Amino acid sequence: MDASQLCNFTSSFSPIFHLIITVSKFFLFIAMWLFINEASSQSFNPDFLDTIILAERPSAALKSAAESSYTDNYDITYLRTQWKIDPQQNYIKGDLTYYIVSLNGDFTDVYFDLNDSMQVNSFTFHGTTSSNFSRGNNQLILHLPELIPAGVLDSITIDYEGVPVSTGFGSFTQSSHNGDSIIYTLSEPYGASDWFPCKNSLNDKIDSLDIIVQMPAAIKVGTNGILVENYVFQDTLRVMHWRHRFPIATYLIGIAVTNYVEFNEYAPLAGGDTVKVIEYVYPEDSLYYAENPGAIVSMIQLFSDLFGDYPFKQEKYGHAQWNWGGGEEHQTMSFVSFPNIYELIAHELAHQWFGNKITCGSWQDIWLNEGFATYLAGLAYENLAPQYWLPYKTTRLNNALQDSTGSVFCDDTTSVSRIFSGSLSYSKGMYVLHMLRWNLGDSVFFKAVYNYINDSELCFGFARTQNLKQHLEQASGENLDEFFNDWFYGKGYPGYHIKWSANNDGTVTIAVHQTQNNPDVSFFEMPLPIQLKDATHDTIIRIPNNFNDENYIAGPFSFTPDSLKFDPELWIASKGNTVVYDSLISNTLVIFPNPAGNIFQISYHGVEALQELSLFDVSGRKIKEIDISGTGFFAPVYFDITDFAAGIYFLELTGTSTKTIVKLVKQ
Repeated sequence: MDASQLCNFTSSFSPIFHLIITVSKFFLFIAMWLFINEASSQSFNPDFLDTIILAERPSAALKSAAESSYTDNYDITYLRTQWKIDPQQNYIKGDLTYYIVSLNGDFTDVYFDLNDSMQVNSFTFHGTTSSNFSRGNNQLILHLPELIPAGVLDSITIDYEGVPVSTGFGSFTQSSHNGDSIIYTLSEPYGASDWFPCKNSLNDKIDSLDIIVQMPAAIKVGTNGILVENYVFQDTLRVMHWRHRFPIATYLIGIAVTNYVEFNEYAPLAGGDTVKVIEYVYPEDSLYYAENPGAIVSMIQLFSDLFGDYPFKQEKYGHAQWNWGGGEEHQTMSFVSFPNIYELIAHELAHQWFGNKITCGSWQDIWLNEGFATYLAGLAYENLAPQYWLPYKTTRLNNALQDSTGSVFCDDTTSVSRIFSGSLSYSKGMYVLHMLRWNLGDSVFFKAVYNYINDSELCFGFARTQNLKQHLEQASGENLDEFFNDWFYGKGYPGYHIKWSANNDGTVTIAVHQTQNNPDVSFFEMPLPIQLKDATHDTIIRIPNNFNDENYIAGPFSFTPDSLKFDPELWIASKGNTVVYDSLISNTLVIFPNPAGNIFQISYHGVEALQELSLFDVSGRKIKEIDISGTGFFAPVYFDITDFAAGIYFLELTGTSTKTIVKLVKQ
């Protein structure tokens, strides 16, 4: 089913084999104690992000890899997994049936990504079992006895088993909780092939999925989709069958297997539908969770109101608890350290729209997943727990400014630590969105993002940054090339240095100088929020800032401001800003000192730019001339008259259409 059909797909699902019709990660590396001490449904820990960053880097560095291109010649339409797992054993055994369609012509060799540590026993094709396959370089190549013609749907079943390696963030992990064993997976970005044959790519979603797991009777498996079978046989074994009928990227398939206690609740949506929410919690934490449930229902409702209904409402949303110190947005069931940590569950839920419904089409654009999820966690604070909105922005801003050597655009997708840079992909990615919101205004920004996440050409598929940019430009009517060149592709951040003066006519004069901490960007264009206050009045004005050393006259106002604050609500990713009151800039032209010794200074902020300065003696003879274009209060001109005799002179300042003559006295 193509993306346009799926976007409007509501309630009818075809049988499992009617395949023609079927068709996040916030790595919160927080110490495990935090999920108990910070589990309030509306808590905020200002040190949360720093804990994440410190723990993320060594974990991410465990693996550097890249997407495979060998699997690009076919499309996966359906996957049925039949796994046998006992969490007391670090082992997996499975039969995986793939339905595939050739994209580039006939072929007999089918490539899969699979770590060399895994054992392949055989594969079955057209009823014949074969061992004619090749291994090496973490690939599995099946040599088929018959050709698969181009465009023909065909199926292959792979029988494999083994002890998966643990790479990246821990692709397949056996652990324990309170003496009980657990196995869980975390495949993003390249770890899926560590534990099952797959396509490690961002160009093909599996259109339809069934996950069938056999395990000891006392335990459960949390995974993607909706539970359609759950039974015990031989008194000791359980089989659970989960069915998922939405396209899914390989890395978003996940399983968590242990002795869970189940909680259920429901999230009514504005349009009348209801989302079932399933919580799988460790027995030892179940009483605490029962008394301290999370805010997931209100978050589902908020994000649905802002961006359209929860994308997988026909199935479910849920959490499965695991031992890893954070979360992963497995489609329809996120794995989390504890399911009531406010920021964590908001972030992973956000990924169901941004990362799952629409997935970044390259790890270069991981910010489309992580920047959005980080921002939506902030929107949960802004709308549902507003007392934490400013502290949240403060911590994200501080983190965004920690790395000025890279851009939000990820230029090294072989490095897991670079892909999941907390400073760039998460925090600065969030701030790019926040600045777009300030730049375009709430109405336009949210309309554009809504249109993007519901674009029939993109939803349940893949997107690149250009797709989002196009929707932002269509909604606003603005060309955003400069914005994205500066803030998305560019490196570093600006600092703003402001001089201001309250004038007698009720206006305020403001002079702005910008510095950049990385030469990659010569100037960051951005409208500036300026707060003006006195004892009883408070207003925020918006001034353009398209060139350096610009001067502005704002007002008149009904009050005389006695203070000016730059960006009080933290809209702009900037640092080292200064504000100075300077009564001199209330004048259009300042020549200082006058009388002068050997050097005098000219500062100007008139309506038109000055072009030239000429010095005349009392006889009218021009004795010196200099170019003064660009003169301002942050770029004054220093005029050297050392070689001239003491006495009276006249300065002629020439603008584009006017001339000003001022008497100068040299002592």
